[in-house]
Amino acid sequence: MKGVNMEIIDIKTLHGHIFTCDKCSKIHFEFNQLAINFSSLSIIEDFYSYLNKLEGDEFERINNQSQYIRKIQIPFPNTSIKMVLSKADLKELKILMQMFIVDYRELEQKSQLIKKLSHISEKQLN
Repeated sequence: MKGVNMEIIDIKTLHGHIFTCDKCSKIHFEFNQLAINFSSLSIIEDFYSYLNKLEGDEFERINNQSQYIRKIQIPFPNTSIKMVLSKADLKELKILMQMFIVDYRELEQKSQLIKKLSHISEKQLN
C-alpha cells in the first residue's frame, strides 16, 4: 500500500472479510477461521491468480478419499498449515478477493487523478 493514500477499503462476504488498515498499512484478510495479513496488493493479486487456476471439481475428485470434509486443499509454503475449502468456499473466496482488488484499483486511480489535478492547480496558481 506504499504510496497509496486513500480511504479504507472494507469488503465482506458471508464467511470472509478483507480490509485495508490505515494504522499498520497492511491488508487484513480473514476467511472462516483463517486470518492473514498481506503487505501489498501484488501479493493478494498473486494469491487471487493462484485461486483462479484451481478447479474445485478436480480437487474434489482427486481428494475424494480424504478424511477432510473440505476437499480443496491450499498449502502454505514452509509450514504445515493448509487452507481447506469446499467448492462453495472457493467460489466465495474468489469473489471476495476480486471485489477487493477492483475496489483497491479504482481508489488507486482516483487518488492518482486527484494528485494530477492538484499538481495542475498548483501550476496555475504559481
